[in-house]
Amino acid sequence: MRILVIGEPCIDVIHKADGRVYNEPGGISYAIVAGGILEDGIETFPVVGLHRADASYFENLFSQLDGVNMSGVYEVGAPTRRVDLFYEDDNHRWECSTAPIEPTPLEKIRPFLPAEGIHVNLISGHDVTLDTLRELRWSARDSRIHLDLHNIVMKHEPDGKRVRAPREDYLEWVKCADTVQLNEDEASVIDQEVSSHLQLAERVLDAGAKALVITLAEKGLSLFERTRGETKEHYLPAKGVNVVDPTGGGDVFGAAFLHALVLGRDYLVAALEGMQMASVKVSVAGPNKLVEIYRAGAHV
Repeated sequence: MRILVIGEPCIDVIHKADGRVYNEPGGISYAIVAGGILEDGIETFPVVGLHRADASYFENLFSQLDGVNMSGVYEVGAPTRRVDLFYEDDNHRWECSTAPIEPTPLEKIRPFLPAEGIHVNLISGHDVTLDTLRELRWSARDSRIHLDLHNIVMKHEPDGKRVRAPREDYLEWVKCADTVQLNEDEASVIDQEVSSHLQLAERVLDAGAKALVITLAEKGLSLFERTRGETKEHYLPAKGVNVVDPTGGGDVFGAAFLHALVLGRDYLVAALEGMQMASVKVSVAGPNKLVEIYRAGAHV
């Protein structure tokens, strides 16, 4: 079995509230590493573009994991995006960013089909075009597509700061996915015509998705699905975890969630397994620490 992972790699420059500053492989790196350490018989295929100057920075990380197949990585001409993450506290931040690389084209994805799952994570908001996603949905009708809308709500200010803003066409993206993910901040801005998570879920499920997950940081998450025509919310509180660095928590959740669905779990069980993986991530800083857990034999 295989899961394709589509999204932009980037280099995170993390500015902690206590003054610490450090670099980590960021962006889609978290989802790739999470898939690679699960050791569940599913092979993770990143279909991502890397600039030659930065390729080894990421490849050295991914190549440590037996569950990651690097044959989908391709070279791009644009430099890898740098993202400055300024944390106000453990869970709230603002961002500045250099320009993203070009979206992943369908011709880079198609050779790795069929696949049981496809994790599309809109790290930059420009990771794939809507037309490509529509074509991918048609080409991979038997695949489970998990779509993290993520930074589709981000727009760039002239000074490089990224701010959240509504996205009028988000339901067109949702139509291409089986399951959809947002965090609480993204859910609060993406559709200004709704006043609650339940109303947002109604629109997402009406558009064709089978489930919506809204992650709530230290509060846990809400999972919405339809049962006998009624939209049902499952609230899952977070376990007590010492939060060291929340960066990437949602990305590893999405990876574990999709893996569980591909293995036949229902949405609720898959969400619980995703939360377990996210709890491990936020207790350490960076994807390299997740790899260290793997190499130490403390597999998730």
